Amino acid sequence: MFHKVVPEMRRIIGALSPLIITQIIQAKRALTPVSSHPWLEACSPRKLLAINRSRFSILPMSFKTSPAFVIDVGANHGKWIGSLLELLSIPEVWIFEPNPEAMKICRQRIGSRSGVKYFDMALGEAPGQITLHVTASSDFASVLPPRTEFLEKQYAKNAARVVLSKQVDVCTLDSLVPELRSVDLLKIDVQGFERAVLSGARRVLANTRSVLIEVNMQSHYVGDDNLPVLWSILADHGFSFWALSAPYLGQAGESLWADAVFVRGDA
Repeated sequence: MFHKVVPEMRRIIGALSPLIITQIIQAKRALTPVSSHPWLEACSPRKLLAINRSRFSILPMSFKTSPAFVIDVGANHGKWIGSLLELLSIPEVWIFEPNPEAMKICRQRIGSRSGVKYFDMALGEAPGQITLHVTASSDFASVLPPRTEFLEKQYAKNAARVVLSKQVDVCTLDSLVPELRSVDLLKIDVQGFERAVLSGARRVLANTRSVLIEVNMQSHYVGDDNLPVLWSILADHGFSFWALSAPYLGQAGESLWADAVFVRGDA
């Protein structure tokens, strides 16, 4: 039996090798602007995971070389910002998350790093309070009602089931960020509530270099917007499309969502 297994293992390893080599080459290319040993770091599983989670490969090079201020809207457990901080030294980071349990995990992950500020609130187009629909999997929590039947079909069973609805504070980004303060990267992952966040950040957007935003190709929530709508809104604010991550595919192979980067000027 063993003599049959070994050749099969060799065949699988041989088939995987080109994929692994491609991942390392792509990681090295992404790390070159920020690392003195890009090949060495590209071979690190930890760095490879950080590159994937932070969407580092699709961020503009100008951001990678000189980030001073990053805002993470909808941090959830902090995997994205934690991964970005694994790759870059950023003097100031603001983290927004209205789900208390998710923010608790985020704080544990990021810790008391110098320059990091936590905001236990949602962002929108006007200050006040809003209902947050907390789901079994915090990835789907949103102030918009989830399209449960669609989400049940496309994702893990019960992941988008609402387990709690609670009032949370909501504020606007314009009321918090000082006037004329430059933002190097604004990341938005708010499960369909993107339009409201952008509406409350008109002044901030005028001084923002790049935006990383999760965009839906299929409607996930009641009242959410898709990629063309958000593209148009950001274009009205002076941004140009830069890059799109590989989309998450549904049961029939259709694109469900992806992360898109928009930049001001030549990036």
